[in-house]
Amino acid sequence: MGSRSKAATLRVACVAACMSTATIAYAQSTPTPPAKDEMVLEEIIVTAQKRDERLQEVPVSVSVFGAQGLEMAKIDSGTEIARQTPNLRVSVLGNENQPKFALRGISTSEFNLNAVSPTGVFYDEVYVGAQYLGGAQVFDIERIEVLRGPQGTLFGKNTTAGAVNYISRGPSFTQEAEMSIGAGSYGYVEAKGVAEVPLVEDRLSARFAFNVAHSKGYIENVNPAISDRSNIDRKAGRLTLGYQDENDLKVTLRVFHNGSDAKAIGVINTGTAPGGLNALGVDPRVNPYTGQRMTRHQMATDRDGDLEVRGSGLYLNVQKDLGPVSITSITSHLRGRFLNNVDADGTTMNLLHIDFRAKNKETSQDLRIATNGSGAFNVIAGLYYFRDDIDIDTTYTIFGGPPVLPILNQSFDQRRTSYAAYIDGTLELSDMFTAYGGLRYTDDKGRLSNFQVTPVIARQPTLTYHDAKPTGRIGLRAQLEDDVMLFGQFARGYRSSAFNGGALTNAADLNVADPEKLDAYEIGLKSQWFDRRLTANVSTFLYNFSNQQFINLVGINNQQLVNAGKSRTKGVELELSARVTPQLKVNAGLGLLDAEYRRLVLNGVNLSGNDMIEAPHHTVNLGADYRIDLDNDGAILLHADATHVGMQYFQANNSVLSRGEAFWDVGARIAYRAPDDRYELSVYAKNLTDNRQVTGIVVDATSQTRFATVPYPRRFGVELSGKF
Repeated sequence: MGSRSKAATLRVACVAACMSTATIAYAQSTPTPPAKDEMVLEEIIVTAQKRDERLQEVPVSVSVFGAQGLEMAKIDSGTEIARQTPNLRVSVLGNENQPKFALRGISTSEFNLNAVSPTGVFYDEVYVGAQYLGGAQVFDIERIEVLRGPQGTLFGKNTTAGAVNYISRGPSFTQEAEMSIGAGSYGYVEAKGVAEVPLVEDRLSARFAFNVAHSKGYIENVNPAISDRSNIDRKAGRLTLGYQDENDLKVTLRVFHNGSDAKAIGVINTGTAPGGLNALGVDPRVNPYTGQRMTRHQMATDRDGDLEVRGSGLYLNVQKDLGPVSITSITSHLRGRFLNNVDADGTTMNLLHIDFRAKNKETSQDLRIATNGSGAFNVIAGLYYFRDDIDIDTTYTIFGGPPVLPILNQSFDQRRTSYAAYIDGTLELSDMFTAYGGLRYTDDKGRLSNFQVTPVIARQPTLTYHDAKPTGRIGLRAQLEDDVMLFGQFARGYRSSAFNGGALTNAADLNVADPEKLDAYEIGLKSQWFDRRLTANVSTFLYNFSNQQFINLVGINNQQLVNAGKSRTKGVELELSARVTPQLKVNAGLGLLDAEYRRLVLNGVNLSGNDMIEAPHHTVNLGADYRIDLDNDGAILLHADATHVGMQYFQANNSVLSRGEAFWDVGARIAYRAPDDRYELSVYAKNLTDNRQVTGIVVDATSQTRFATVPYPRRFGVELSGKF
């Protein structure tokens, strides 16, 4: 609520930031250092500024997960990267491959399928608006980069909060193969692998990777006629073709397909009427067959809802090195469909059933030219195009449908197109100081047509919007010592206008929300100490947020998409990584937030001063890796990590019903690695604390229901992997 105690805490932390040392890598993105200097931390190379650079020299707050770090922490989906990223939260209202990110308190309360997140998600530099189109591709990954703060200059609109970049492994032009199989709790089985075959030596190569997994439901359905909910089911494959020649031309084509045939997510609902009852006078937490109260991993439903996903597409990356400059072209085309049959009331009575259906097509083109790093002045400039088409068809059955209420079928078509030109550069002013900055101008158009809700809203006139906005950044970097860099910057983020995809019973609810704007001020210090055995990075930031797009959910039949006045966020992030011994590496992170609405009135109620949604006041993450060498008999690898998240709200009214309590989540892994690295056998555990605090909340006044989702329970597994 922006109390004095919180402000004092942040002031102390800000002073610490200025006195101490705004990014760190929980990963190993390059080979292990030579034995002669085993105490040095691995050097991390990132592409946060669209070129290969040392992480410690980039004036952007970035957390990085390399291939080895992902493996050691057993991170299998986008929902799990928050375990080791300060001020990153993930809420889930669908399945594991549809994370809804919140970065530094910047999030969206929208769950409609035509909505976009203020955190941009990119796969191999391709922006993906529909999360399900790429969500299952977290395999054969080189690294994941989480960029905090507005990234509008190089990454474009809809990166108000930041960006999450998934970079898959490119072709190595050598013959190789890897295979992994595993099994675990709740009938979990998985298989993943990769094989590469050079087709023409050092010229043309083909790489194929796949990932399949399935489990039983993690949420028990006490209705014996209906299966358990919230199971894992993913099937994904990616073919990568690489070409290179002696003229410095590199071409990479990635073709992917993913699918899922899971059961709908299990909801742990409660009634909001007196006595915990819903609108039908039923307590959703009471087992209708025994009369006993159910646990946090039990529910009762009357429908066997499915969650089906299909996605496919291609990314074409062409790079030509011309000596002083390089030219890069990235072309993409994606398409898919989504079905989610939700028993939203979470009972054996038909109070609220929703069937979400969508078909998506996305096309993009990025063409840029970049200087190659020699000289005092370097620049990247480019042109960008993006278009997405969405067909929405959603069915609502409320109070059982007829004769009480008609079944409502909402449908519409939406198209968004975006054109942009951008430039970003650096200028060395002296051996110590470097100025940097960039500007992007984006022209966005949107059209929503054929909107109707049968039988209550006739087909409506076409809605449109047209935005033309600049975004950019300007900053100064100071290299105080070889391994100490200070930076300060101003950046502006922008998210384009949006249509209300939740209008259901009132044609007046069908509206266009204005663009939102974020002005961000940040100071960071990146440093390495003791011959690069310790990395200590700190950043402190201040955000002024205006016109935040906000879904005002009064009831399932009364939703407005509004702009939420103004808000302000202050915060600090500290990340540490240390090589304590050649065998032991530890890392830690701390995120502090003071995020509040400065001006917000909803339904005639002044909510100014309330906490912003999904903005816990603090997050803590810890991790350790230890290696025990067995002489010529291989090695034992030990890993443990933990995350603590403070209390947070999922609705702006900050009611008790919308509050998620603080929690700890702990994971661990033990592995034996053969002396030649040919195979590895591991056992792992996830959510050792059996945390059951909510990961998403929606409160619906119509059904008088608090819809809530919880994380997967404590579970264990074993995995065997080999290289051939």
